[in-house]
Amino acid sequence: MFDLKRFLTEHRTILREAEHGFDLTSFKPGGFQKVLQGLGIPVSQGTLVQSGSPVWAWAGPGIQIMTGNNPITGERSSRTIGNGEKDYASYMGLEGDAAKVKQAVALIKKHADEIKDESDTRDFI
Repeated sequence: MFDLKRFLTEHRTILREAEHGFDLTSFKPGGFQKVLQGLGIPVSQGTLVQSGSPVWAWAGPGIQIMTGNNPITGERSSRTIGNGEKDYASYMGLEGDAAKVKQAVALIKKHADEIKDESDTRDFI
């Protein structure tokens, strides 16, 4: 089984080549799963990472995605963020290889229903 926490610890320095952030992002139905598939990340429930502020995390070769709300299950990372709805990611942070981050940004824009704002850093999460 893939150990996300171990992966994040071992690859943290490698993943920081590029980053990007999105503010209050919702996806078309099933859109987040299409983003994961397009990046070669196994579609899973994600892992709740309790490091500082809790976040949901998904990782694959050269890329890590963090969200404030789990867009697959609708679970929130914190009881105070969001309404707990499927396809809603809330705040999003990406970090990884420059090419993978660029690809992720394009996929998120393609499959998102609404994005309040974005940044070329992880300003939002």
